[in-house]
Amino acid sequence: MSYDWLLFLHVLSAFTMVAGAALFMGTLLALRRKPDTVIAARIAPAATILWGVGSLAVIVFGVWLAFHVSIYSITDGWIIIAIVLWAIGGAIGGNIGRGYSALRGGGIGSMELNRLTIMNVVLAIVMLAILYDMIYKPGAG
Repeated sequence: MSYDWLLFLHVLSAFTMVAGAALFMGTLLALRRKPDTVIAARIAPAATILWGVGSLAVIVFGVWLAFHVSIYSITDGWIIIAIVLWAIGGAIGGNIGRGYSALRGGGIGSMELNRLTIMNVVLAIVMLAILYDMIYKPGAG
């Protein structure tokens, strides 16, 4: 596969992750407005699927790019940072998705809502850190 296709698929996967994170945030905002909303219960599964598919695809195509392009190495500092941030974001996103699964049971408490708020904010920070890492490539030669 060519560099252009790999990069396209990597970036498309990243956009899918961001779409999942945005839907997580949309779910949170819907819940904050009305804690027993049906809309949030419909958005959450789609967000979880987008997040899962995007995060899996982004790591696959990102590692493939690191091995495919001769100027990159999987041991480059910025690539290691990206993988660590990806793992942190993946864990947080998975916890958010599992937290929203409580909506199927009929609602969500204020304590869980506060926990989901904190996780959504941390996920947004991690995603911005990944974006910074991908643009500026700290530690690259």
